[in-house]
Amino acid sequence: MSIHFLHLLLLAGLVAVAKSTCNVCNTVNNLTCYSTTQVQACDANNLPTGDAYDCPTGYVCVSGTSGVLCEPEATASSTADCQDCNTCDSTLTFACTSTNTFALCLGTSTPQASVGTCADGYVCNINDSQICGLSPNVSATCSYADDSTTTTTTAATTTTTSTPSTSNAATYCAAVQQTGRFKVGDYTASTCRQYIDCFLLNGVWTGHKYTCPGQLYFSPTANLCVSSLPSNCYTPSSTTTTTTATPTVSNPSAYCAMMQTQDYFPVGTNPSSTCRQYIYCFLLNGSWLGHRYTCPGSLYWNSSSKTCVSTLPSTCSASVTSLSLNGVDLD
Repeated sequence: MSIHFLHLLLLAGLVAVAKSTCNVCNTVNNLTCYSTTQVQACDANNLPTGDAYDCPTGYVCVSGTSGVLCEPEATASSTADCQDCNTCDSTLTFACTSTNTFALCLGTSTPQASVGTCADGYVCNINDSQICGLSPNVSATCSYADDSTTTTTTAATTTTTSTPSTSNAATYCAAVQQTGRFKVGDYTASTCRQYIDCFLLNGVWTGHKYTCPGQLYFSPTANLCVSSLPSNCYTPSSTTTTTTATPTVSNPSAYCAMMQTQDYFPVGTNPSSTCRQYIYCFLLNGSWLGHRYTCPGSLYWNSSSKTCVSTLPSTCSASVTSLSLNGVDLD
């Protein structure tokens, strides 16, 4: 059945084609590209359904005026479907990173260190003015075939954020249940110099907290104390209390210490408040500082053009449920 299915695709005539996104049913032969090298059938309602079929080795999936075909990669690599994942949209505002997540581009052609999540039932589409569109009316730009990687990453992130406080080494190790050394925190003057050593003793997970000697810092990459400041460590402008040093949009200087770049950055996704604000980050006497501003009148902050505009940006859509930048949650 599947062999016959692929033969029909290969025997179809070749014509000029135009690249499109994944998961869009082609009315000519009622098929869609499930990934760059996979084909999927569509149902009577013109929606993708059923199992995906692999194109032969060396072939890619192309959707065009002759329908969805598996064509030789050597001649069709540029027109193959499903190549828009992790690619910034035409306005350099965002890039879809999975079927339901996206990243900000901040006016560049490269997705930045950010994570945005679509609301339940919505998918990320590179051509959607609201970033996330309601499925199945809107098709996902990224392939569902790649979502297994995203799911694993999301699960790992969830585990990290739900781990008990590192203030108690034994409790921390009982939750992690892994042998090894783990960083305590990211503050240069204190927690960035500490680590927890977890081990199994008589069937019970336990651990001890240590501080690197002298002026050394704990490197989670090298898994030992080093003299060079690791990239995860930062110095907030104020270390009076842990609360004031927390990197949030309410603390511009701590926010900028996480950005580590002199530039303008967004504050949040609320159309009536944070969508109108932005933070300017700058380096002064070796310390990262920041100021929070509000656009005048009824203007909104556009993270791509980095200017105040009259049109509501796509990042302020109700279809976006969460958005973070360099590990800082935007309001």
